[in-house]
Amino acid sequence: MASSCRALYIAEIFSEISYQLEDDRKSLSRLARSCKAFSDSALDVLWRRMSLFSPFIPLLPPKVFTLWVECQFSAENIAGFQCPPMHEWKAFDAYARRVRILYSGASHFLAGVATMRADFNVFPFLRSMSMQLQETIKPGIRLFPGTLQTLEISGPAYINCKDSCIQAALAHAARDAPFLKHLHVEDYSYNSDRLDTQPLHFKHLQSVEISAFISSNVLKSLCCILSQSPVIELKIELPPTSCIWDTTHSLFPHLERLEIHGTPAVAEAFITNVASESVRSLTIRHSRGPARIADCSRLFSTIVNKYGTSLQSLSLTISRSPVLHNHDGVAHDIMDALFPMMPNFEHLEELHLSLPSATQVDDYPAVEVPDWPTLKRVEFMAT
Repeated sequence: MASSCRALYIAEIFSEISYQLEDDRKSLSRLARSCKAFSDSALDVLWRRMSLFSPFIPLLPPKVFTLWVECQFSAENIAGFQCPPMHEWKAFDAYARRVRILYSGASHFLAGVATMRADFNVFPFLRSMSMQLQETIKPGIRLFPGTLQTLEISGPAYINCKDSCIQAALAHAARDAPFLKHLHVEDYSYNSDRLDTQPLHFKHLQSVEISAFISSNVLKSLCCILSQSPVIELKIELPPTSCIWDTTHSLFPHLERLEIHGTPAVAEAFITNVASESVRSLTIRHSRGPARIADCSRLFSTIVNKYGTSLQSLSLTISRSPVLHNHDGVAHDIMDALFPMMPNFEHLEELHLSLPSATQVDDYPAVEVPDWPTLKRVEFMAT
């Protein structure tokens, strides 16, 4: 028994025990208070993932805490506020440096503290961050630490905001978080026809997700800007306008995995403008808007012509559409358009189809065609 207890004093063993208790915050809290030798490891895990700012509020310097309590945390009050000296931030910093994942929700608190502390990183060792922007980030503050690898940002919740909040946030991230690998941009909801952000030098950006855009031109501009980074995985929600993708820019030349949410027509237009010809995994999800057979046929032809030698996995979802009346017939029409092209996919191993049919289509005879060269798995679902 004594030797078992001594094992707990080995830092690596106790650290592993603490991580096993990551979802049991009460036990971690008790461990942190029970023994000084256990405190650091338990606190590291307890504060590693934070979804609220409320635990940090009591740790603020007294004058800053007063501002918060009196609801005077506005940009105007903070602009003229004398930041307390470093020693008054000691308790706050002791816990902030333990945070690795921050689901901050609204950015009001973080932006306020960052404004007070100017060039100081509030959470210096963050790896992942999710936040909703309420106002434009001021040029002088450092909201994103250099350790950041995953960033999810969304624009203001109100649709008529005209401030380019996300533009400024992306510029800050490119400046201060050079090792960012994963970026998710959501709800670009201000009224703007173009993107004014300068080129973003995300030299390590690999994965991008873009969803719920209001302005088609802003989406096009952002894609052109992010295409300068080595993005290999893209998930994008496209607006119904396909003509915006007629661009001279080279879109995502390094892409290997692509997921598109939109109609077959806009998906075809987007794929036509993607520079990469080495996409290995392609997913197209149609949930609303027209999905005509002619559009599907053009989409299939574009996919074959562009990715016939590289594609390994293809997933296609066509939902019920107002322009489609006989859904069972449409499902067979789609397969009639797609299946003759299958032999042109030299390395396709997986095919997933979700089609607008009242019955399952597993018995479609073309599935048994013997000259589908490398196909290992075929999956059908009725939508």
